[in-house]
Amino acid sequence: MAIPTSPGTDPRPVLFVAREPDETLRTFLPVIDRLRDEHQRASRVLFHHAPGDWARAELAERSVALDQMRLPAHVLPGRVAGVSGASTVDEIGRFWRARALARAALDRHRPAAVVVIQDTLLLERFVVREANARGLPTLVVQWAFSYEQAMYDRIRTFQFGKSNGASRRALPRRLLAPLTSGAYRATLRALGLDFDLVNSYGGGEARLFAVIGDAFREQFVRQGVHNKQIVVTGHPTHDTVFQRARTIDAAERATIRRRYDLPHDSTVVLYATQPVLWRKVMTREALERNVRAIARTVAERAACQLVLKLHPREDRADYAFCATLDPPVRVIAQAEMPDLIAACDLFISSSSSTVLLAMMLDRPIVTVNFDEVPHFDQFEAIGGTVHVRTHERFADTFHRLLDDRQAAEQLRRQRRDVVARYARFDGHAADRIARLVADAIDGVAHVATADTADDLPASPPSKVGV
Repeated sequence: MAIPTSPGTDPRPVLFVAREPDETLRTFLPVIDRLRDEHQRASRVLFHHAPGDWARAELAERSVALDQMRLPAHVLPGRVAGVSGASTVDEIGRFWRARALARAALDRHRPAAVVVIQDTLLLERFVVREANARGLPTLVVQWAFSYEQAMYDRIRTFQFGKSNGASRRALPRRLLAPLTSGAYRATLRALGLDFDLVNSYGGGEARLFAVIGDAFREQFVRQGVHNKQIVVTGHPTHDTVFQRARTIDAAERATIRRRYDLPHDSTVVLYATQPVLWRKVMTREALERNVRAIARTVAERAACQLVLKLHPREDRADYAFCATLDPPVRVIAQAEMPDLIAACDLFISSSSSTVLLAMMLDRPIVTVNFDEVPHFDQFEAIGGTVHVRTHERFADTFHRLLDDRQAAEQLRRQRRDVVARYARFDGHAADRIARLVADAIDGVAHVATADTADDLPASPPSKVGV
């Protein structure tokens, strides 16, 4: 759909930088739609990976131009990779190249504003910095449920197969490390390649930061995000969930089950998995052992079916064993998550952002951490779920939540409290973010409009799948 222009209309597009996986684009699409429909603003999307068919189709349907670039994996030739200091030189070279690509992208698109998912990623750092230098508004949007930074640091140390090489370095290297790291930082400063980053979503240099809820604003301030205005807008994904929560009924649930070939007369238990192999926080053997234990418990109940929804970073082949279970367990790689969650009777996960979606859709939730993975205890302190650490405890909890109405009602009250703290859940997040961008372009003070929904149009549902 072309944007009509008239004398005095700013023809410059809003440039969205999309990271992989393609699912991150879903955060942008409702905002792109609002910018077009409510603010007469065109958009373009810059990928620094190869977008898949879904992403291309969604943008083509909207007549949104896309651009694609590749960051170099290495700058130096492979034959010198083993030379002392080569890795550092190569990294500086990649920084230099990323800056050149960022500048070229801004020259090519001449945007009115820049929107990113995470302004600490390599290309995004330089796109945001260059846009700031050109006087353009820059906005980072919180993509998903974010842990405290200390938790991400723990994950790095926990990963299976990752050894602490620093502790085995020779004494001279350990003594020289502070000097060499100081020289490295000085070199980056001299070349204009240094960044003072908080290792978190929104920890870079964007001027504005749209976050999901008040609890996240407090978290980001606590862990050091600064030099930007943090605005609680809610999340575009949650707009779709809001619409689904208001409209779901027995007939709609039956329609969704038919769409995904789920039994209409059985209890459906949905398990949203986590990328444990990709993050290297669990072995393949542990993954299979846990799925088998959950499947065994679900199979104890008559007319009860377990369905696995894979995380976008997972490979379906890693779950091939599910077809050999008795009864077999259904595995779904792609789905509209609000629909799938709304159609299930009980939801299981560990620390996925989909746990918050399940709370919004008022599903009973069990969170599991069978292998002492640090971030899988995230919701134990937050509440709204029953958190378990053993297969036996899972079995007890599973049956109790399906049989005990009092336990289910107590959990429902907790869910409502969590949603109120961690999200702005009213169906207007995409409207707020679009207005935040449009007002920043126009130089309008944005605080009041970003925090007010009374005069915003109703948000139509959009597709949200993970």
